[in-house]
Amino acid sequence: MKKVLSLAAAGLLAAGAAQAGTLTVANSDIVLYGGVSAGYDWQDNDFTAVNSNNDNFRVNTFAIGLMKKADANSPIGFNAAFASFNVPTVVASTDVVNNGSGLLNAGTTTTFKPWLAYVTIAPVEGLSVDAGLLWAKYGEAPLTILNPHINRGALFVAFDPVLFAGARVNYDAGVAKVYVGYNQGGGLYFPYNLSNRDAVEAGALADLGMAKVGIHMYDESAGRNIYTLCAKTDLGVAKAGLQISYLKEDDAIQNNTTDDSSYGVALNVDPVVTDQISIPVRVEYVNTDAKNDDTYWTFTITPTYKPTKNTFVRAELSYVTADANMFVDVDDSTSTKDNRTTLGVEAGFLF
Repeated sequence: MKKVLSLAAAGLLAAGAAQAGTLTVANSDIVLYGGVSAGYDWQDNDFTAVNSNNDNFRVNTFAIGLMKKADANSPIGFNAAFASFNVPTVVASTDVVNNGSGLLNAGTTTTFKPWLAYVTIAPVEGLSVDAGLLWAKYGEAPLTILNPHINRGALFVAFDPVLFAGARVNYDAGVAKVYVGYNQGGGLYFPYNLSNRDAVEAGALADLGMAKVGIHMYDESAGRNIYTLCAKTDLGVAKAGLQISYLKEDDAIQNNTTDDSSYGVALNVDPVVTDQISIPVRVEYVNTDAKNDDTYWTFTITPTYKPTKNTFVRAELSYVTADANMFVDVDDSTSTKDNRTTLGVEAGFLF
């Protein structure tokens, strides 16, 4: 398992923007946003044995943030969010993620603290600089309330670097938005028994009419090089999204027991049954860097009911099948398995 966590700054703001309140503080309009969710989950197997139960009731998310946009009249802004949350994934429970297994370099997600905090300087229209605790420009959000599914997917685990201290320059050229940044790592789990590596990121996003497309690069110093293509489109009867990620290891971290590359593909389809009912489906394929038994598939379906724009109730089934026995039986840690099934329900409120 090669991932920690991320929050999706744009996602958190966009999800709450329609319901966000405005505070007037020192003649500045500050946006308040956030959300709360709770749920129940069940699993048969897990990534490692952590002495957890098959089933658990949890407060999945409590998050609250404040934001002031930078613009021509006020060229300095900020965005900051405090949160306590769980990070369930299709390949490992939130108990594994938060069990001190080295999967999180930013701390335990259930610790209420800033998980996003940066200042924006916008000297001219179209150009901005963000500096502080940043989130990556692509991939799923770790907060369940910001995603169509309760569990994060396999590509979130393996290919999405998402939380790091650094700086990023953004430029809106009209036909495309581009960015480039430098950070001190720590967002993507580093499984090579070495310290985190500094990294550079770059990407471009464009609206091509029929689809919105993004290309992204994340390059660690003497570490991993990750290249990702993302595309999404609205077909009317359904929304669809595609992510393709490829990871290449630098010579400094290669060894004879694994290959020097891996890749993954994720397809997301969200059929809209009515204005209040949808049935998001996610299918993923991952080819890991293992020499043998190196692939696994995931399937997730999440029927969802939204009584209002900022509330939801949903149920979920996820299933993973792998070439290797990469899971252990929750009831018997000596028994390894090549598949994992999870069930869950969740209700949430965004503001």
